[in-house]
Amino acid sequence: MDENYILLPHGVNFQEAIFPDTQENRRMFSSLFQFANCSQAQHALSFASDWEIQEDNRLMCSSVQKALFEEEDRVKKLQQKVATLEKRNKQLRDRVKKVKRSLRQARKNTRHMEQMNRKLSEKLSSAGGQIPYINSLKQENSHASYLKV
Repeated sequence: MDENYILLPHGVNFQEAIFPDTQENRRMFSSLFQFANCSQAQHALSFASDWEIQEDNRLMCSSVQKALFEEEDRVKKLQQKVATLEKRNKQLRDRVKKVKRSLRQARKNTRHMEQMNRKLSEKLSSAGGQIPYINSLKQENSHASYLKV
């Protein structure tokens, strides 16, 4: 802060940096004043009243710009990967639904067939020896079951 109580950027006060001047910290705190100069050798910033111009110049600095572009590319790739994985996940969920549905239908059909087999077995066991052989059927009554047109 100067004598008029105006806040000045960190570098103008000529204080020691709070965080070491490393690439990781530059990336993390790229919008803060202490890394706005983009150069390793220069630690003090001259402050102008038109801060927007300095901010634009800082963003045009190649190292900051490169880091921003890399981060944007990484975010785009991750978003594409997430979209692809979500689409594949939906496809797999749909496939699982279809398989479960067909499994339920197969179980239902199996139960129905088992029930039919039990009924037939009960009929066969209750009838016992009452089933006539094919040779013992009367041939004369066979024509009566057909209708003449």
